[in-house]
Amino acid sequence: MQLFHQPPPDEAENRFKQGLHYRDRKKKEFDFDMAVGSFKEAIRLNTEIERYHRELGKTYVAAPLLAVSRGIGNGLALGKYLGLAIGELNRALELDFSQTETHLVLGEVHMYLGDDQKATECFQAAIVAASAPFSFLSPSSFIDGLLLKSYIKRRLKHLKQGKNRKADPKMAETCLEQAVIYRNEGQYELADKQLLMAFQFAPDWAWLHKTICKLVSGGKHG
Repeated sequence: MQLFHQPPPDEAENRFKQGLHYRDRKKKEFDFDMAVGSFKEAIRLNTEIERYHRELGKTYVAAPLLAVSRGIGNGLALGKYLGLAIGELNRALELDFSQTETHLVLGEVHMYLGDDQKATECFQAAIVAASAPFSFLSPSSFIDGLLLKSYIKRRLKHLKQGKNRKADPKMAETCLEQAVIYRNEGQYELADKQLLMAFQFAPDWAWLHKTICKLVSGGKHG
C-alpha cells in the first residue's frame, strides 16, 4: 500500500530533458526537429523558466553548423534561425539577466550576423555576469568561470582585430565541403573536425554563416 502521495511529474521539465537528449549529437537518437519541438513544448507548459528559452535559443544558433555536419534544414530555413535565437535568448535574459552563458551565446549570434557592436556589448555583459559575487558556488565552478571569462575575452579580441588575418576563404570552403562529404558517409566526428577547421580559415563568422547557407541551398560561394 502506498503511504505517501507522490507528486505528479513535472511535464515541462520532462519535455525539457527530452530536448537536451535529442540535441546531443553524440547520441544515436539525435534529432534537431525533435529537440526544438521538445523545448517549445516545455516553454508552452511553463513560460517562466529561463533555461528553457536559453536552451531553445542555443539549439537555433547551432542550426547552421548542424546543417553542415548533420544535414538538418536547408539554406532558406537557416536564414530564420538566428532571428528565432535572438528572441529566445532575449526572453531568457528578461527572466534572469545574470546568466553568463545567455549573454555569451547572444554575442555569438550577433557575430554570425556581422553586428560587431552588439556582439561586443553582449560579451562585455557576459564578463560582468561572470564576475558577479557568488557566481561560483564551488572550486570547480570557479575554475569553469575563469575558463569562460578567458573564452569571452578571446571573442572580444577577435572582434577588435576585425577580419581574420590568417583567413583563407578557399580553404574554409574546402573544409565545409569536406565536412559535408564526411557527413554523407556517416563519419560525423570527421565532419565536426572539418567544420572546426573552417572556423580557423574563415574571414569572420558572418562570412562563414553566409557561406554555409549558400552551400546548403546549393548556391555558389561568395
